[in-house]
Amino acid sequence: MLVEGELFAVADGLGGHRGGEVASAIAVETLAAEIKAAVEARSEGRRRNLFGRRSSDSPAPTVGELLDAVDRANAEIFSQSNSIADLAGMGTTLCALAVVEDDHDEALAVVNVGDSRVYRCDESGLHQLTEDHTVVHEMVKAGMITRQEAGFHELRHRLSRALGIESTVVVDDWTLVPVSGHRYLLCSDGLTNEVDDRDIHAIMGQSESPSEAADALVRLALKNGGSDNVTVVVVDVTDVALP
Repeated sequence: MLVEGELFAVADGLGGHRGGEVASAIAVETLAAEIKAAVEARSEGRRRNLFGRRSSDSPAPTVGELLDAVDRANAEIFSQSNSIADLAGMGTTLCALAVVEDDHDEALAVVNVGDSRVYRCDESGLHQLTEDHTVVHEMVKAGMITRQEAGFHELRHRLSRALGIESTVVVDDWTLVPVSGHRYLLCSDGLTNEVDDRDIHAIMGQSESPSEAADALVRLALKNGGSDNVTVVVVDVTDVALP
């Protein structure tokens, strides 16, 4: 996972223990490094004060810079997968949430590849923002099977898209308006395979702090079986200045 300033991400590796661990580490490390480099290059000699930020604060990346960073992570994983025998075939999911600059305003951006998920918890309930890139989800969209059948299908864990598998990758992205009081969840499928949306929503709504919510979700996933790695990041929107 990555928690760095206003950039948050979860990566869930695949391709054997070592390969998956390396791929997920490359994903978050490259994402952080590329965003930092892009922002520093663009902000050199530039001062700004958006939404009450101090002019000395680092500016936010753009959505394009976020997508470029994911593309760079994909290229690095693919390169190492094809040049190091022990890492052949490795890949990883990646979902991320970041404060971004959008037409000189601040927004939230979500990007996703794979079946790690981003949710928003607000006054109307728990909402999955990302779309799973799995074989069975594609089958559901095509009308080949029902959502109920998908939950028990033998291919339910097979990804249709991941970082590092091909030289290029299609990345889903969304731009959102930040709202004070909204709470976001980034997680691997080790959580969602063990804990249903109702319990996730209850814990997200009842926990006072993001860390308390994250800890409670991990504990429940482990209690319910813990059959896979459980990675959870919870982010609160606490202060949104008006234009």
